[in-house]
Amino acid sequence: MPRRSGRQIAAEQYFGAAMTILARDGAAGLKIGPLCRALGVTSGSFYHHFGSWAGFVRALLQYWEAEQTSRVVEMARATTDPVERMVVLKRLTVELPHDSEAAIRAWSSMDPEVGRSQRRVDAQRRMAVEQVIAGVVGDQEVAGRLAVLGLSILAGFQQTCSPRDPALLRELFDDYQAMIMQHAGVGLPGPA
Repeated sequence: MPRRSGRQIAAEQYFGAAMTILARDGAAGLKIGPLCRALGVTSGSFYHHFGSWAGFVRALLQYWEAEQTSRVVEMARATTDPVERMVVLKRLTVELPHDSEAAIRAWSSMDPEVGRSQRRVDAQRRMAVEQVIAGVVGDQEVAGRLAVLGLSILAGFQQTCSPRDPALLRELFDDYQAMIMQHAGVGLPGPA
């Protein structure tokens, strides 16, 4: 594979390759050499972009937080109907890169910076899910408990189900949505 100069490759390409490596090999497999080989670049290109491994990890975590949490929350809030918002959030959650996220969660127990990022993502997701559910059930306390349950389903799926079958997660979230609708005292909407 031909080498590319550092100016020809964007930081987002490093992040995409890193997420692929995390999904396949876990955090132990994510190193400068394999990352650069995956992209066909030199380590000089890597250092040009990030300065150091720590700089790369910080940037990767910022990217992950923005792309897999902030963007998902923003897209779910794009609709005003509370039930539709819940359906959109469910669809986007099923589409998350679960293998990469499972690796990040495992990595978070070994690296304090990754752990802080994981806690921020969990907190942001919990608040967003709670807001969406509160719009459906009308009770903030119930919404808070159901948000914790939803995040527990996601984290549990990511940690215990391998291979991570999106159809199974969709079914789990369909059951979860039925529980939410039961708390709201309304029927389920049509298929998402």
